Amino acid sequence: MRFEYLIAKKFMLGGSGSGPSRLNGWVSIIGMIIGTFAILISLSVMNGFEERVINKLIGFEGDLRITSNSSTNLEQIFNQIISNPSVDEALLYKERVGLILAKDDSKRIVTFKSINMDNLSSFYNIDYINNAKIESEKGIAVGYLLAQRLNIDVGDQLTIMSPVDQSNSIGLPLLVNVEVSKIFNSEVLDFDDRVVFISEEIGDRIFLRKKNYDGIDIRLKDRNKLSHVKLKLQNDYKKLSINSWEDLHKALITAMRLERLGALAVLCLIILVSSFNLVSTLVLVIIQKIRQIGILRAIGSSSKNIRKIVLIQGVLIGGIGASIGIVASLLLITIQNIYGIIPIPSDIYFINQLPMIIKPNDVLIVMFISLIFIIVSSLIASRQAIIIGIRDSLQWEK
Repeated sequence: MRFEYLIAKKFMLGGSGSGPSRLNGWVSIIGMIIGTFAILISLSVMNGFEERVINKLIGFEGDLRITSNSSTNLEQIFNQIISNPSVDEALLYKERVGLILAKDDSKRIVTFKSINMDNLSSFYNIDYINNAKIESEKGIAVGYLLAQRLNIDVGDQLTIMSPVDQSNSIGLPLLVNVEVSKIFNSEVLDFDDRVVFISEEIGDRIFLRKKNYDGIDIRLKDRNKLSHVKLKLQNDYKKLSINSWEDLHKALITAMRLERLGALAVLCLIILVSSFNLVSTLVLVIIQKIRQIGILRAIGSSSKNIRKIVLIQGVLIGGIGASIGIVASLLLITIQNIYGIIPIPSDIYFINQLPMIIKPNDVLIVMFISLIFIIVSSLIASRQAIIIGIRDSLQWEK
């Protein structure tokens, strides 16, 4: 064990006895514990909610989306896409903003998405409130929030129309009577209030001006290959627009990442305050042990050795606090994921326990930030140890 480390342990928190340095030292340790604990818990909660939102987005829209202008025939491209070994499922769709009317004259502007209704349950990873055996030619699937607003249930009659598509005979939009066959609950964004799935037969009836499909939703077998598959499709179909789920919701993803950075910056202030306290602790230890430091200088210890002693002592004090905080937070995250001891209102968040996901990079970032604060604080304090000369150090207590 090195000489500097032995002396640093001897001087730890001012040595034996009580005093301001010992109290300040414990405050520094507690501050480091609270700071690292709060940062990791906050990041884990944000990771949990972020992953839940991302999984819901992908479950509702797929991994990739191919869109084109109305003049491109996507059916031929669809046959090529579905034969790709990296593609698990693909779904052609037509999309148009339209109007939905209930029996009580309530109405909502929604986005009609015309798909093969036989693939609705297999492609989209969404929950259904209720199902009914209704013919696919007449049935539609509406969101839970939209059903509440229109006061409708499975089996109810609705009227839908697309104002953009006018009838060639009388110049007015065609009204189509449909039945509610499914009520889905996506639990993400405004999909439950905005999107209505209709069959291809109904879509062909109301989308009079649409001659071709609007796009293809794609679900991959391995999501880790998303960037590779996207790049390959872009090279193969240069005239088409190919976007990943992240491209489609770039503003939301950016907002969540900025929120993480903001929370990290704010919670780092706890570690910063404890670092200020660490500086005062080390300075008090230096003052308390100034005579011993003078003796060390007199028997041949260099200024570099003295600075190392103070630096090691600061790393020991701060490192203990940071380590306890990190271990405690990881323990709480593990217990929460196994036993779910922290509940949350299920009617608001659609889950009954707080989601926590910690990533190795988050732990490394917190360790790095804590270490930087500790080292800088220790270096600032160590400069005070070599300001006073040897003679003044030996005469300090006389």
